[in-house]
Amino acid sequence: MAPIQKLSSPSIQPQPSRPAAASPQPAAPPTSRAESRAGRPVDGFDAAPSNLVDRPGRGNLVARPSGLRPGSPQLHTPEPSALRPLTTRQPLAASEPLSAQAAGKVGGVDPKPTPAGEPIVAVFDGGVDYTHSDLDDAMWTNPGEIAGDGIDNDGNGYTDDVHGFNVGFNSGDPMKGEGTDHGTHVAGIIASEDNGQGSTGVAAGKAKVLSVGGLYDGQDLLTNFERAVDYVVDQKARGANIRAVNASFGDEYRDAASQKRWKAAVQKLADADILLVAATANGNGSNMNNVQDFPANVNLPNVITVAAMDRNNDKLARFSSHGDKVVELAAVGEDVLSTVPGGRWEEMSGTSMATPRVAATAALMFAENPNLTAAQVRDLLMKTVQVDPDLKGKVSTGGKLDIAAAVAAAKASATAAFASR
Repeated sequence: MAPIQKLSSPSIQPQPSRPAAASPQPAAPPTSRAESRAGRPVDGFDAAPSNLVDRPGRGNLVARPSGLRPGSPQLHTPEPSALRPLTTRQPLAASEPLSAQAAGKVGGVDPKPTPAGEPIVAVFDGGVDYTHSDLDDAMWTNPGEIAGDGIDNDGNGYTDDVHGFNVGFNSGDPMKGEGTDHGTHVAGIIASEDNGQGSTGVAAGKAKVLSVGGLYDGQDLLTNFERAVDYVVDQKARGANIRAVNASFGDEYRDAASQKRWKAAVQKLADADILLVAATANGNGSNMNNVQDFPANVNLPNVITVAAMDRNNDKLARFSSHGDKVVELAAVGEDVLSTVPGGRWEEMSGTSMATPRVAATAALMFAENPNLTAAQVRDLLMKTVQVDPDLKGKVSTGGKLDIAAAVAAAKASATAAFASR
């Protein structure tokens, strides 16, 4: 099968027309969402002057980034092999309520003690602007590092990795390199603060964001992903309460060697009980069932893959791909207002914007019941979807994210486990 045609991504391209980051205040918001739609075409991809950010391209579709391709000068490209058919994603467990014995166990084995503190979502992407007024208090802070002293205080190999690290530049500063607009926007959807400015994240005040920046720089995407996984698994072993990874990126990998590496890296997340929330492609209605799309189509029970709904949450967005064997559910991904670098906000559209809505919901669920495993949260997210006729045959559940129902199910599972003790 020919690879899906990718749209160029404004989020990871140089933007010389961008205003200086030192602009003191964003433009005033419209008085109502209705006014903000005035003059906009029905597809929503060309923004009207009502957007909070005065830069070209606002409201445009953001193609899911694919990073550097294998065969970049830094790496030897594995020998290609024939395309292998994908297997159907592993089925859900039986639908009976979680017991006290089942809650908090993986495969019947007691896990390590649950890390304390707010759930952390690791954003693998371009770097997150941790100085943004809507994100500065939403960022994970490494307790083992002293900011700005130039010393690797915790001995993990990275200097001053206070809010994460930069996999492309081997640095403690996640904000170097491409895709910072994209990464900051994703982070805001998850956890931007409820402070009366700009946007409010789904898990505002309930979760923290760890930024793994530089994903589209340095080595190719797969190598960077492997190193990013090693970083978060190590941080979780050191006590960070990392419960999910947001992966609003991906690409097609036809060679068996790369496929094996993708699955091994995601298996490391599974072994650390970390949920991977992945975006399917922006393929304008393409079916991904028989596409070797990674990491979204990795067949492991800690992976949940997301398509995008339109801004009204009543139809699959016209830009979104789908696949009832490899995509579990959909969430709103059109015209999503969120943070961008320089203390500003912008609307973007794409499966990249739908995915963090699911990751943030997972964080809320872990906050309600810290003993839930990644596989159990995936299970509950799927069982609590709102069925939508437009999604029949397009996603495995036939439904879209229901945040309230998912969080209520997590809370109920905690109550049931407590009552059965």
